[in-house]
Amino acid sequence: MALLEYLPQLSTVARQPVGSSRETYLSVLSHAEELLNAGRLREARRLVAQFVERKEFESAMLPALAGLYLRIGKPEQAVATMREAIEKVGPNSDLANTFGLMLAALGRDAESRQQFEEALRLDADNTEALRNLAFTLHRAGERDRAWRLLVQCYKVRPLSAELRLVCGALFELDGHHDKAVCSYRDVLELVGLGEQMRMAATRLVALGAPEQTLAFEEVMEAMAASLESDT
Repeated sequence: MALLEYLPQLSTVARQPVGSSRETYLSVLSHAEELLNAGRLREARRLVAQFVERKEFESAMLPALAGLYLRIGKPEQAVATMREAIEKVGPNSDLANTFGLMLAALGRDAESRQQFEEALRLDADNTEALRNLAFTLHRAGERDRAWRLLVQCYKVRPLSAELRLVCGALFELDGHHDKAVCSYRDVLELVGLGEQMRMAATRLVALGAPEQTLAFEEVMEAMAASLESDT
């Protein structure tokens, strides 16, 4: 299961409320996204070439532009745009996390890990960065550290559906299907209709949805206690 399955599209990350001076730019970006969602890649690329690349974007809009570049198949422009955003805005935990996601999508794992770590250096309680770094570490074989981060995330946001999705995936990878089931079932209780619910339901079907005997809270408390005893 890929990291980005659990996260929103990069092109919608870090968008800020805008004033009328930026409405035209946002309208164009939104239209490009609509074209992409409709499978009209050539038209989206043409729109970017004819309009977007000729405009000077404010720093708050650069992450959305970077996400758009990524979706139309211009990875180097996407990376350069994110670097420009970070340079203009300065150290920012959310931007570092977003950049990490972009680098992960490009398969640049070492660089993405650096960005997630930078995000947490700037804000130790950034739950998105905690989840993303944990997933990255687990995939690299650093499972104890990964679970420590997820326990920390649980303490900061104990009712996070996104945390349960990530935990469910990692429990599956570790072969703990009973714990994965309780994680996914909790997602169904916490969210209404939506992508998170669809993913959780899909995994429950794949696991055969056995009778639930565990509670997610109990699983995470036991994990925390186990990690404490190892230190």
